[in-house]
Amino acid sequence: MFQAKPARTQLRKTRSIPLEALHVLKDGFFAYLATAKMDCNPHLTAMFYIWDEDSRSIYMIASKRSRKLYNIRNNTKVCVTIDERDPFSPGRNCGVMIRGNAHLVEMEIAPQDIMLNFLEKYMDFLGVGYPLGTRIAIRVDPKYLSYWKGTNFYRWKNPDI
Repeated sequence: MFQAKPARTQLRKTRSIPLEALHVLKDGFFAYLATAKMDCNPHLTAMFYIWDEDSRSIYMIASKRSRKLYNIRNNTKVCVTIDERDPFSPGRNCGVMIRGNAHLVEMEIAPQDIMLNFLEKYMDFLGVGYPLGTRIAIRVDPKYLSYWKGTNFYRWKNPDI
């Protein structure tokens, strides 16, 4: 019987997020936000997002009445994954997984430049009727970041947290 040894991820303690991971964060289209319900059952949602290089945070916008917001109010620990898939060669797949804390930011006080970048990136999908008054921003500050390309993995730890 064949048994593979699990690969150990390399922990990089650098001040900056590795360039390869930043490309995925900046160029990706969907993020998958994982939260936990009160009974610890997971809840996963595909989300539009924007990466803010200055704050090293990811921003998403959600309905104020959504399950994910209810979950975040009870437990701020979340996980976000952004990936790029190659349908012809899974060995060329790459992605980023962020574990960190979510913060809810009212749209009136959310950074205006970030919200404008978000709307610009997704305007073709949101349309002009996107009801911002019923929305709230979710900011996720990474504590750990895992990056993979094919079967190569590494982890970055935020030195500020």
